[in-house]
Amino acid sequence: MPIPGFDRHGLLPAGTYRCSMTEVESRFGWNRHRKRFVELLGHFLLREIRPRFAQAFFVNGSFVTDKAEPGDVDVVLDMRAAHDDQKWQALVLMRDRQEQFLAQYGVHFWVNFPGENNFVDFFRYVGNKTARFKGLDPRHRKGILRVV
Repeated sequence: MPIPGFDRHGLLPAGTYRCSMTEVESRFGWNRHRKRFVELLGHFLLREIRPRFAQAFFVNGSFVTDKAEPGDVDVVLDMRAAHDDQKWQALVLMRDRQEQFLAQYGVHFWVNFPGENNFVDFFRYVGNKTARFKGLDPRHRKGILRVV
């Protein structure tokens, strides 16, 4: 299923949308600012993630909204089915390089593990900042991209 258009709030409709990086670029790189984020995201994946992990990841945050100039891109690496050693590597990468990834690539990097602390579910809600800006309840559900 293709990535849908935004709802009346400028958000993806609730759901998980499987896509490729080419589709992300086509759908969300509509201005110079956003094209730069797509480029940085590609560098982040090529240099930091793909040499270490083959798992799918999720893209979310204001980057997947109608915001013309998002401040960053949220990336959640899906490690739910990974081996324990890979989970550990991903956790250490998140812990040790979070600030560097934000400064260098504009990426907030998170890791999704099995259990109670599910970042993917967390990012299915608009949260406080977007809720205030758009006049919504922070628990308002929105869509997320699963990039394979």
